[in-house]
Amino acid sequence: MEFTWPVMLVGLAGVPLLVAGWWALRTHQARASRAFADPHLLPLLRRGKALRAPHLPFYLYLAAIILFVFASARPVAAIPVPANRAAVVVVVDMSKSMVATDLQPSRLEVAKQVVREFLRAVPRSAKVGLVSFSDYAQVLVRPTTEHQDVLEALERLQPTQATAVGSAILTAVRALPGRENAGQELLLGQPGILPAPQPTPGAEPLPPGALLLISDGVSNFGIDPLQAAQVARRFEVKIHTVGVGTPQGSVQTVDGQLVFIPFDPTGLQQIAAMTGGRYFYPPTSEDLRRVYRELGRSIGWERQRMELSALFAGAGGLLMLTGGILSLLWYRRLP
Repeated sequence: MEFTWPVMLVGLAGVPLLVAGWWALRTHQARASRAFADPHLLPLLRRGKALRAPHLPFYLYLAAIILFVFASARPVAAIPVPANRAAVVVVVDMSKSMVATDLQPSRLEVAKQVVREFLRAVPRSAKVGLVSFSDYAQVLVRPTTEHQDVLEALERLQPTQATAVGSAILTAVRALPGRENAGQELLLGQPGILPAPQPTPGAEPLPPGALLLISDGVSNFGIDPLQAAQVARRFEVKIHTVGVGTPQGSVQTVDGQLVFIPFDPTGLQQIAAMTGGRYFYPPTSEDLRRVYRELGRSIGWERQRMELSALFAGAGGLLMLTGGILSLLWYRRLP
């Protein structure tokens, strides 16, 4: 356990003073009783049964004060909490072909709008990550329930160079929980088909994971997308694909040259079919909701850092209230 304001723990130094003061008061009361009354008559003045724990209210007050001091120091601890381990990684193509304007205002802007719609369609508790790719892929946001982080990273995407769909798939699969070493053979230049990984005895099954790949479909760099899709299938990851573009493509000026920018959904359709996913063109809100619904849920325990001030303060208040009730019932007074 850690404390945000540890200086407040100085208040614990007052606890021995309270105990000493209470003991001095008890001693003074006992002396006063002996001074003004015959000690042999004191037992006759007591009414009712003797209490087994006559000082319990004071002990409760003391414990409450200690808890209040701890609460003021703002304790923080890592506590296991139930969490849905299922996750979706959104993979966005930011190659130069995404500047095409056959979809207005551009293919990349339409892709961004698909991601925004997806985040609106899934529940807030859904874990969503973001991977962008061109010549290479990079994880911008690992799967998280903080969807605002995904939106902020999405707004910074700008078109760059080539299209490495295979690298994007492999990077996104490795960003999912429990799949950090997926596709190691492809990274080592040994693309042979390996058998599906066998779980070790007693190991938990892989948590549900899926990819939402948004691209214009033309891969021209890096790892073979179909080999990367085979890795995803071995690691139980469905890839849902979204095509952005029009069948006739686009002709426009890029870097001072007039070029034809095609749209080819064939590769996206093959990737989706190979992994058990779906190809959407164009996607509807219901399609995007279906991606998360098909993912399912896997509840596990995760340790999260949480501030416990409210817990300490609540426990202290309960002890203080209990001490007050006992004091009223036993002594007809509050301290």
